[in-house]
Amino acid sequence: MMNLPQFSVVIPLYNKEQHILRTLKSIQKQRYSVAEIIVVDDGSSDNGAALVEQLNWPNLTLIRQKNQGVSAARNTGVAAAMHSYIAFLDADDEWLPLYLEEMVALIHQFPQAGLYASRYQIVASDERYVDANIYLPKVNPNGMLLHNYFHIASQGNLPFMTSSTTVRREIFESLGGFPVGESMGEDQTLFCNMALKSTIAYSPNIHLLYHCDAQNQATQHHIPGTECAFSQRIQALAEQAQYADLKPDMLRYCAAHLCHIAKLNIQQRRYDIARQLLSDPRTKLKTKHRLALFSWSWLKQSEMTFRYLLGKGLNTFYKVKKSNSISF
Repeated sequence: MMNLPQFSVVIPLYNKEQHILRTLKSIQKQRYSVAEIIVVDDGSSDNGAALVEQLNWPNLTLIRQKNQGVSAARNTGVAAAMHSYIAFLDADDEWLPLYLEEMVALIHQFPQAGLYASRYQIVASDERYVDANIYLPKVNPNGMLLHNYFHIASQGNLPFMTSSTTVRREIFESLGGFPVGESMGEDQTLFCNMALKSTIAYSPNIHLLYHCDAQNQATQHHIPGTECAFSQRIQALAEQAQYADLKPDMLRYCAAHLCHIAKLNIQQRRYDIARQLLSDPRTKLKTKHRLALFSWSWLKQSEMTFRYLLGKGLNTFYKVKKSNSISF
């Protein structure tokens, strides 16, 4: 008889009282039941932890700790987990009902993998459902191995999110878990480590709703002005002889990251920082994106300057008009 895997779900919680119950209910709706749910409250200042505590579910554990960041919260949850398979879920995302059942199928099909994941759908702030732009040259709806994660991830959106990943605990721990102290890209450190030192099994079917409407998302409040640490590490690893075959895709992955944070900086009107990021030679590996972002940065800055000068001119005009009226 085939062994049925047991899952420990780890949820980092920080000021998500408006979303955490929705997230937990999505676990309750799974066709394949979870063994335990561990919510790690990372020093929240809202009522989220109290809402979790009030549920009083027998398989739900709440851990409270001082604020240390999402990586520390996830690592704490894994350390407290009792089972071999750890399923990560952020406190504002939702699993669709067949997510865990799909993970079980992948585990049975690819027992050697260290990370199991599925495709996702983006829920925008205006409640629009948007399909992620994921590059998949070959698709097997029954599941497949991602032999070159960097090639796929550098061509569009990431193929999966942290909330649609399940890991084998022993491999996760052997890789050092999530890096503590990094405000952005900590999840990609795990993805890259798994891609380089283990195997990724993947379902191209959508089993996660990735919500972008939470008010305290890291990408909204911690926009970096320089390359993130995970990308710097990939750059260094790409120079090692053992990764020679992957080097072009690893560098293109770094280029995609630089273009992404340049875009975020343009959206925040930090045009000089964006152009500095785009001046990195690696961004030439994403030529179209680089050119489009350079053009967009100048266009947005010119538009902002024009509006400023127009406003200043109108202000001067009204002052002169008012002065003339008083003189008359």
